[in-house]
Amino acid sequence: MLSPANRAMALQVFEDLGYTRGMAPSEEPTPVALFDAYGAVPPYDRIPDGANEERIEEPSATPASLALVTPPAWRGVPLEPMRWLATNRIPAGDVTILSGDGGGGKTTVALQLALAVERSLGDWLGTVAESGPVIFFSGEEPQAEMRRRLHRVARKRGLEPGDLDRLHFHFADPDACLLGIAQRDGTMAPTPLFASLAAAARDIRPALMVVDSVAATFGGNQNDRVHARTFVGLFRTLARQVDCAILLLDHPSLSGITSGTGRGGSMDWQNATRARLHLESVDGEDGSTGRVLEVKKLNYGPAGEKVRLQWEDGSFVIEGTASAPHQAAANTSAEQRYLECLDAITGQGRHVCHAPGRGYAPKTFAAMPQAGGLTWRAFQAAQERLFAAGTIENIPYGPKSKGTKCIARKA
Repeated sequence: MLSPANRAMALQVFEDLGYTRGMAPSEEPTPVALFDAYGAVPPYDRIPDGANEERIEEPSATPASLALVTPPAWRGVPLEPMRWLATNRIPAGDVTILSGDGGGGKTTVALQLALAVERSLGDWLGTVAESGPVIFFSGEEPQAEMRRRLHRVARKRGLEPGDLDRLHFHFADPDACLLGIAQRDGTMAPTPLFASLAAAARDIRPALMVVDSVAATFGGNQNDRVHARTFVGLFRTLARQVDCAILLLDHPSLSGITSGTGRGGSMDWQNATRARLHLESVDGEDGSTGRVLEVKKLNYGPAGEKVRLQWEDGSFVIEGTASAPHQAAANTSAEQRYLECLDAITGQGRHVCHAPGRGYAPKTFAAMPQAGGLTWRAFQAAQERLFAAGTIENIPYGPKSKGTKCIARKA
């Protein structure tokens, strides 16, 4: 049973809802007024204007047919070989990114490649390079500095800069060198300067185009994947149109430097290209600073190649190799060390021989204080040169019956 207070409360609720005492169930009041008072309800297949501005309209035209091909269509068609500008590093007719720390030598490495291609030298830092005209777009270095660098690189290869008539430079105004700018639709559009560069490429038909650098020519957000992909796409289209390799020089982000990946901004910078190289600065055991050129990405061949480089006379050379003057000086020094060791051994009444075994001269000399750090292999090479020059000879010693011989200076 309800208490009198609760019963009174319940009755009040019913009265508020329109129910009164003695009302039959069939006499329930209409809960709401007739809908007619609110106007006619629109037909279900018609939506008032502005009711849903984001409604997706169905296409009014039939979409274009998709071009498809099946392998039987290739039957009897010769297979096109893979083409490289620089074998297993830079594909021909496509875009490659070369990243590296600021001041690390990217421009010099690119200049060395440009020289190898323009002069048909056939070699670029240990790989085969194709030949042809070159366009070098500089958005960072002024003409005077580029001339100094080119002079050093050319002289290193025994070339005269004045003879490089197929190497075409453009020195852009640092304040007006953008090649692509962002649009309202989120993509990148070519600038008039890009159009001029493309026109020059169609006229010259270069084998290689170098753009220095992405930072100077990119007018978008490097972290925006659409900006990155469409900017690279501008160059990929141009590369296919004129059949040239395009090398974009780039600076890695701070995280790319720290991790050693060389990446900068959106991952689409890496994904949009078919190949990516990275030039890293490394410290040598002797305190010097060298470089490592690494193939970070290669869609058409093996990635991971690392080439250790050293600075020599204004250019990079493969570590462990030396120019003719440097090699001649090193050979002379090794030969002098060999003779000093030989004189010391002879003065002690000891004997060394030219053939491997007991008393083998190169290994004996490498363990002596006079060796100066030379390895036995260096002494072995020096020994061959000294024999060839007639500076040393084999002479008999000991009982004639044994036929033993030792090395001595030639009288």
